[in-house]
Amino acid sequence: MGEIGRNNRPAWLNQYDLIGKIGEGTYGLVFLARTKNQPNRGKCIAIKKFKQSKDGDGVSPTAIREIMLLREINHENVVKLVNVHTNPVDMSLYLAFDYAEHDLYEIIRHHREKLNHSINQYTVKSLLWQLLNGLNYLHSNWIIHRDLKPSNILVMGEGDEQGVIKIADFGLARIYQAPLKPLSDNGV
Repeated sequence: MGEIGRNNRPAWLNQYDLIGKIGEGTYGLVFLARTKNQPNRGKCIAIKKFKQSKDGDGVSPTAIREIMLLREINHENVVKLVNVHTNPVDMSLYLAFDYAEHDLYEIIRHHREKLNHSINQYTVKSLLWQLLNGLNYLHSNWIIHRDLKPSNILVMGEGDEQGVIKIADFGLARIYQAPLKPLSDNGV
């Protein structure tokens, strides 16, 4: 867990038991942790650590955009931002999300390579309906994801939400404004 910083361990990290690194990308690292405190003791959380901006002058615009959007939206098929944490020592930023055990890319690959058959048609219909439900919510709120791909479509694997799709990774998402209203009743 040296990536989070054993020497300069931020106080907020004491509310989690870190389990290990589960992902890495251009944005930074993702760690799996369990909450220590009630009421959600033992709940799995994914903690996304952002790399510093390329200029080295603080938080990346990608992280700011993702936080701004995720704090405003709430839908069953969109990943839930649980908390935002900082480490003032190295100016690093951490986002805590509900943990999803799988992503759609992993499920597709598992069916193709390990099981050697396609995904059940009813499962495909359910996944597609949930994806479209989440996209409809985003588009109804004037948000375009702009990076929708199987690895950014998470699938919950345990608990009450088993099989539920969560659209994730809003680093490239944009808000677009509602269309202008016509100047007069006849639209001219």
